[in-house]
Amino acid sequence: MPQQSMSDFVKELEKIGQLVRITEEKRVDELPSIMEGSPDKAIFVEKIKDCEFQFLSNAYSNREQYAHALGCGTKELGQKIAALSGIRYKPVTVDTAPCKEVILKGDEIDLTKFPLFLYHDHDGHAFIQDANVVSRDPDTGLINWGIYRFMYRTKNETNVDMRNDSHNARKHARKYAEKGIDMPAAVVVGGPTLDKIASMYSFPETDDWDILGGFYGTAARVVKCETSDLTVPTNAEIVIEGRIMTSEGWVYDEGPYGEYTGTYGGGLPLNNRFKVDCITYRKGGIYQYATIGGLHPGRTDLYIFHPTVEADMYDALKRAGISVLDVFVPADGVHNIAYARIKTVGGGDAKQALGIMLTCSRQWFPKIAYVFDDDIDIFDETRIKWAIASRFDPQKDTIILPEQNVLPLDPICMTNKPPVYMSKIGFDCTIPVVGDVDRFSFAACTVTEPLGNPPGGLKIMTEDELTQDMTEFIKEAPRSWYQILKRYHGQPYPNIYRAFGALRHKLGRVADDRPTYPYTFSDSCLTHKKV
Repeated sequence: MPQQSMSDFVKELEKIGQLVRITEEKRVDELPSIMEGSPDKAIFVEKIKDCEFQFLSNAYSNREQYAHALGCGTKELGQKIAALSGIRYKPVTVDTAPCKEVILKGDEIDLTKFPLFLYHDHDGHAFIQDANVVSRDPDTGLINWGIYRFMYRTKNETNVDMRNDSHNARKHARKYAEKGIDMPAAVVVGGPTLDKIASMYSFPETDDWDILGGFYGTAARVVKCETSDLTVPTNAEIVIEGRIMTSEGWVYDEGPYGEYTGTYGGGLPLNNRFKVDCITYRKGGIYQYATIGGLHPGRTDLYIFHPTVEADMYDALKRAGISVLDVFVPADGVHNIAYARIKTVGGGDAKQALGIMLTCSRQWFPKIAYVFDDDIDIFDETRIKWAIASRFDPQKDTIILPEQNVLPLDPICMTNKPPVYMSKIGFDCTIPVVGDVDRFSFAACTVTEPLGNPPGGLKIMTEDELTQDMTEFIKEAPRSWYQILKRYHGQPYPNIYRAFGALRHKLGRVADDRPTYPYTFSDSCLTHKKV
């Protein structure tokens, strides 16, 4: 499908019941509480006092929004993203786009045109933070784009948070710094969900526009910037062009800011300054803002980490030969808790799966991992707790990996200055596959289903007839009580129980013929006593 415009994106969210539209005019200081008040839907404010832009937030904050964008079920996000991230299409450059309707340069540049506000009580300033930064590797010429935040300084400059060494833009910035020159950058404010997902992926020797095309299933359409040789997607609403002042170094205090963890990043990290050279936008455009932190940290636009981390783990487990069925990152775990459902074959499958899960996603996520058998629905917290309670041996089933890379924003790190590391832990909640294990004893005791309508033309037996027939039925082979009830379904149940009562003194029980869990299983069987 073609790249989706932001206007069409908003209409689509509303069509599927994922948008709250506010038509009355709102002040910028009201926006944080409006966002916090509706954590389960996107917010669209049509009119902002003293601002020409419309306002959109929380637009990629839950599984339903991602499932709709990807065209899959809510449990299949990781699998679908893993598949799409491997597809490539070369981009097509066009002459113009709606984001060129207004072009501001020189003294006309003014970031206060955007709806700026204090989001969290202790933020260092207002932030532009639903921002995809486009940069180019000075050596290879390949495009990279990823999500970063910008703290307001003046009407034509900001700070930009570029601390994380694993990000390609940071690697680009270091190259520019080594050359003693500043790094051209284009900041695309906002974007549809597919664009956001695609921007989470970068691969060696790959242009990020090729990856974006893979998610759309066709060549991405891009347009050249006004002040550099960078390009941006044609569905951009707002583009801020400028230079990240890498020649100056990482010397400007930035933050604090309410982070995805629901806490503040500690201290005042040192970052780069961003100098604005040009602003272009669509008239009456949509200014998108990412919900982050607050009292619902698992239901904000930083949810984007969840399905992409799921995709990383699913792909890595599959490539390692693990029979992985599902991977799930629960929202309230703010990317640091993950579950996997696998079919164990080898004795080390679960432990190896844990090692892969804890190390494969950006070297950051998750901090805590769990592996479960294929009969556990990892999207059901009730079954998760049940499996932990009944299948986990703390001494045998815990693995700890010391000194692992983690995201610097985790407050337990006690520092935000890279390199940051801590231990990670994994829990094997699977049934052992080696040794003398009675797997049936781990089976969930589920409730029996109704037997359905009795067979047509059923002849009602007398109690004596039932007793005789039941005797012959059990003589043929050991029978479970379920099998007996199924055979005589439709007979008056008091007669069935009385017939069995007349026969019970002649019967013993065996457990040897129980089918092996987790396949079809039944109770121990009734059999005639050996004389």
